Amino acid sequence: MIKDAAAELLARRRARVRFADFVQYMRPEYIWSDFSRSVCSELDQFLDDVEEGKRPILVLAAPPQHGKSELVSRLLPAYILGRSPTKRIAAASYAASLAVRMCADVQIAMESPRYANLFPRSSLIGSRDRKTTVGFNIPNSTGKYDCTGVQGSINGFSLDIAIIDDPLKSYSEAMSPTIKDGVWNWYTSVLGPRMSKKSGKIVMATRWALDDLSGRVLERERGVRELSYPAMVDGVALVPELHPVDQLEEIRSMMSDYQWSALYMQSPIPVSGGTFQPEEIEIVDAVPSKMHSVIRGWDLASTNASGDWTVGVKIGQSGGLVYILDVVRERARPERVEKMLVSAARADGCMQSIPQDPGQAGKSQASYLSKSLAGTRFKFSTESGDKETRAMPIASQVNAGNVRMIRAPWNTDLVEEMRYFPNGIHDDIIDALSRAYGDSFNAGSASSAILTGERRTRAGYR
Repeated sequence: MIKDAAAELLARRRARVRFADFVQYMRPEYIWSDFSRSVCSELDQFLDDVEEGKRPILVLAAPPQHGKSELVSRLLPAYILGRSPTKRIAAASYAASLAVRMCADVQIAMESPRYANLFPRSSLIGSRDRKTTVGFNIPNSTGKYDCTGVQGSINGFSLDIAIIDDPLKSYSEAMSPTIKDGVWNWYTSVLGPRMSKKSGKIVMATRWALDDLSGRVLERERGVRELSYPAMVDGVALVPELHPVDQLEEIRSMMSDYQWSALYMQSPIPVSGGTFQPEEIEIVDAVPSKMHSVIRGWDLASTNASGDWTVGVKIGQSGGLVYILDVVRERARPERVEKMLVSAARADGCMQSIPQDPGQAGKSQASYLSKSLAGTRFKFSTESGDKETRAMPIASQVNAGNVRMIRAPWNTDLVEEMRYFPNGIHDDIIDALSRAYGDSFNAGSASSAILTGERRTRAGYR
């Protein structure tokens, strides 16, 4: 009996300071694996970083039914509120109903006698404070837990911890730019401003698409820690006690490559667009010395924080072939964009075709840039038609085998955009290329140029 009492006291002491021990104490039947131990260790570090004011962001991706929600959405909030009863937590999911179920599970854990053994101050047993389907308060403290659906409202209090569990419901939502943009806008404009000075965010989701919430957070936020756990690696299952290899292979046989890669391997594959056949492009080490219709088309990002690139693509034509000669590409502030344009225009010596936004703002920008571009050849024009329609003429040339491109570091980016257009995460190079080719017929002989060795160097040829 004395030995049992001592073991119980030791287990409680450990469960108060280490998340894995808390899980073991609260869920003695929990099936442990290298995966769950890794997640628990990462969550301990996450909480340490929160206390140190590092404002950590954790992006976690793991296969379905491997226990990630049990750890992160059900048990972690109870552990946090036990250690720090003043913490304020918000949890969100694609549907408010799912978030409500998570809230109920957290409350059940905090109403259990075992939880009261560890954290009596935070226990909800007999609590007369707020306990509803969408949240609860910690007795005699300022701590609280609230839940909502993604894109739902968050009460006007500041947050210390935000947990987002599956912000997208399905493949169809992941393929909807409107829904993905709505989730991102909620994350940045509703959730973001609520975060306190010492706070942290966890995004846990199936990686449906490159530009889903996890993808955008990884690309646009700073200091993000990514945890990605594929279901199988080299024929070894992530958690064989739950899902052995033969079961995973059976699941895989019933899925498309896209579904398997997204749901189980945490590696979203963009659906091939089919507009371009980039394998038909021949990469060359030299281009004809004399070309006609040399022009650089531009696509300007709205802001450097938008995730898009400002891109300029230079092309020329010779012998019935289109040559892609140079690509400049940068996420840049407006003043840097101006320098890019001017530098390229002076180095190229050819026409610069620049998009102009409709309305007075576009006219003002064109007027401003025209002064900087004085002494070079340029034109501004508004876009007509949608992206796919504008891309069709150059796509036809690519698919017919009539396009060459100079060997350069930007080749891979261009080919990737072509392969997945219009379904890829970026299409800035395609937009600039489409503009260049569309305007090259208007450039005519006036844009003819003899490309000397000096000009090749200045244009970045290799």
